[in-house]
Amino acid sequence: MPRSSKKQRPNNQAEEAESSSTASSSDNDEDQDEPMDNNPQENIQIDLEARSPIDTDHDAVHYFLEQSFGNAIKKSVLDLNQLTTQLITQQTCGSVFYQPLDSTMDETDDEDDDNPVLGICSILRFDQQYNKQIQAWLLDKCSDNEQAKEILKTSKCGLFINERYMNIPADISLPAIRTLREEIIHQMDYWVIHSKLRLHKSDSNTIYYVNGEEEIFEKYATVSCDYYPVQSTDGEWTHRRKIMFISSNKLDQISLDIEQKLKQ
Repeated sequence: MPRSSKKQRPNNQAEEAESSSTASSSDNDEDQDEPMDNNPQENIQIDLEARSPIDTDHDAVHYFLEQSFGNAIKKSVLDLNQLTTQLITQQTCGSVFYQPLDSTMDETDDEDDDNPVLGICSILRFDQQYNKQIQAWLLDKCSDNEQAKEILKTSKCGLFINERYMNIPADISLPAIRTLREEIIHQMDYWVIHSKLRLHKSDSNTIYYVNGEEEIFEKYATVSCDYYPVQSTDGEWTHRRKIMFISSNKLDQISLDIEQKLKQ
């Protein structure tokens, strides 16, 4: 069973303050008895730990942003390199996940990059004054939805960054989200969820959430908008994105629903 323990590691400091939390996993489907990880790939069961991002995580974090937004996105539209730097340097919140070295192995250098980053859970705040490139990008993607545009123009929001390798199960999501909520120090009226969806060409009516827990967010969304990325087809699969606006006062119930789903 994956384990999430947050280790605070300000850039290249050896000191660590560790706290542990445990969860159990699954993905969302229309059938309530289905596990939360409903993607047609086998999940791996490993122990994971979480820590604050550090400078050497830059390439991995950048990769996960490309996984979400696409590697063909123009820098003038959304500067993923700049957003990666923000995720690493904001320090106040956010975690990356990695598999710790086996306890029987020699740990000669605790800062050595022998533990590749397997995922990230963080948030980038934005509004009319801060991180305007995110607001501009979202306004473009939601240009046909007046309610979404009104939220973007008048509210303080946070872009939820929830990325991991596809075969890492959803167990990690609940402790990561709860830790993130505790770490946020700025007011956020809405969390903006940017979900990756997959549809098989033989059954376009069945939608798979790449991160199964995000289907629960959809149930509580004030409004949502869909769009197709530039590279929207991959063999038998069609890729789609869903942008959801979640009022912060819904997050407690969402966490409870994820917890219940993971227990099934």
